[in-house]
Amino acid sequence: MIPDFKGHHFVETSKPNEFPIRHHCERCGMKGVLWPDGSAEFADGTTAVVRISSIVQLNIGLTPICNLPVRNGPR
Repeated sequence: MIPDFKGHHFVETSKPNEFPIRHHCERCGMKGVLWPDGSAEFADGTTAVVRISSIVQLNIGLTPICNLPVRNGPR
């Protein structure tokens, strides 16, 4: 699971045992992919390393802040 960061709240959109694990922010719809090695890629081109209950963004300045209200479903 990609933990919350910069206002984004990611939820899984993949089926069980499907890799990579696809996610989307339920607020703004930004998409992300979590790979088995713990790395994550986001639709805006940024990357991160996901740790237990935290995220280490490799190029954090590029990921936009999510400040949108909660919406339903991926874009």
